[in-house]
Amino acid sequence: MLLASILVLAGSIASVGTTPAAAGRDDWSAVTESIAGLAPETTFLAAEIVDGACHPVAAVAADREIGIASTFKLYVLGELARQVATGRATWQEQLPVDDRWKSKPSGEMRYEAPGTRHTLRYYAERMIADSDNTATDHLIARLGRENVEAIQPFLGHGAPELNVPLLMTREFFALKTAADEQPIDRYLGSPDDEQRRILETEIAPSVVSPEGWGDWSGPERIDLEWFASADDVCRALARLDQLSDRPELRPLTQILSLNRGGTVFDRATWPYAGFKMGSEAGVYNLTWLLGREDGRRFVVTAGFNDPVNGIDQGSVWNLIERVETLLATTR
Repeated sequence: MLLASILVLAGSIASVGTTPAAAGRDDWSAVTESIAGLAPETTFLAAEIVDGACHPVAAVAADREIGIASTFKLYVLGELARQVATGRATWQEQLPVDDRWKSKPSGEMRYEAPGTRHTLRYYAERMIADSDNTATDHLIARLGRENVEAIQPFLGHGAPELNVPLLMTREFFALKTAADEQPIDRYLGSPDDEQRRILETEIAPSVVSPEGWGDWSGPERIDLEWFASADDVCRALARLDQLSDRPELRPLTQILSLNRGGTVFDRATWPYAGFKMGSEAGVYNLTWLLGREDGRRFVVTAGFNDPVNGIDQGSVWNLIERVETLLATTR
């Protein structure tokens, strides 16, 4: 069956909708009101980064922890940066492709021949620019799952226990594509130690086909996810932005900006734009780290969860265009 709504942990860009500004007005109040109405659970923040801290410009339930899908990969990048800074890894370290860490789309690294070697920087670039799930799982395996879990408080996550154990994307797919919901119920109902055992002994041996996503026609148990609030995501990007000032971590600036997130933040006003997107049916997150032409730095992050219906992505992008217009003139 051709799926009407499909899980895509991807960096692809949705088409922009044509929803008009609320009641003919366009200010932060109107935009946040519209954002709050797009899904049962939303979290939104537009903030300026000053001295590594997020200073809100506009917000909607910015402390609400909801599913963020592939935006969690920012934490993997953060742990890679930490290990580079402490000498436990280097950007140029070679890592071979391993069939054990191949996952489903998005990304093309799932087709790489076993043993093909790439630098850790290349894996990071693919993880952020293409939201490559296979690249992500290779990095988690190399860096250590528990180390990625441990970086979350350092990057400002307010409830890191929600992402313990940290799922690899192939594990996520194996659980979500099971024949019934029993494995998810058992997994979510277990303490952390038992969850780790389930992942190691029951999920790791699972065969995850690199082709397609299976029979996915709408939101499927979005209580199995990676979680963060808009505040969490802003703090993570602010910290990564601050770390990129260190000479050995300057590649972070380029890695984050390989994907600008389309043309909504134009280059004239926003010379720098780094983008990360997360999406599955019922989960949608769009996040930017932005440098304005006057040198000021901002984060825009918007997350939406609906356990029953898909998210109206066109309306989300229309609202982001309005956010850009307002943020471009924020003084």
